[in-house]
Amino acid sequence: MKPFLYILFFFVTPVVSAQITHPKASPFSRPEQEVGLTKFTVEYSRPAVKGRKIFGDLVPYGRIWRVGANESAKFRTDTGIKVKGNPLSQGTYALYAFPFEAYWVVVFHKNISHWGDGREAYNPEEDALRIKVVPERTPHHQENFLITFDAIDHNSAHMEWIWENTRIRIPITVPTENLMLLEIDQKISDNPTAQTFYKAARYLREQGKEPAKALKYLDRAIAMGGETYYYYRVKSLHY
Repeated sequence: MKPFLYILFFFVTPVVSAQITHPKASPFSRPEQEVGLTKFTVEYSRPAVKGRKIFGDLVPYGRIWRVGANESAKFRTDTGIKVKGNPLSQGTYALYAFPFEAYWVVVFHKNISHWGDGREAYNPEEDALRIKVVPERTPHHQENFLITFDAIDHNSAHMEWIWENTRIRIPITVPTENLMLLEIDQKISDNPTAQTFYKAARYLREQGKEPAKALKYLDRAIAMGGETYYYYRVKSLHY
């Protein structure tokens, strides 16, 4: 190694190793949630109340909010979905909001490159979807801003944003039925096993779909799988 490289290494290495990772005031969070056959991922930072008034003060009414702190919050869905009845394609979106006292405008934004709320760089023409929701007052205090999912079933969920004593619910529906029926058709036509027929029948029965076909699949499962208790149990529910 040449002498000047030794000198460079001597001076540079201590600077790199001396860097300190400082804890963030608004820590990063990355929750994932399965709803039916769809997976949602949210990436956001969680600021704290710290005794302050939040909405209408720290977060002013009528101005764009990044939904959390630091860089913009991101929402990812691996299938197309509907948000409050409006279609939203598979993909990743920045989450923004325009809070007002009586209602909020929630934005799913296609440009995910902005830091924070984008301010002057934010272009509403790049919005993928805007919806209005009515905020609720919660009986409990939420210290750190929280994004979570609730009211989950095979076909829908609510994405909830909760901070201080305010909560908004964003209703989302997912295409579980279409995906399941497609998968059933594919698996039934490709060397199905007794379990294939059983699982197909169970889904159809649980959803109240095509009872004659569900019964036919159960009979095939029993013929192939023999005296299996839960095959007969599901079949008994048809009568």
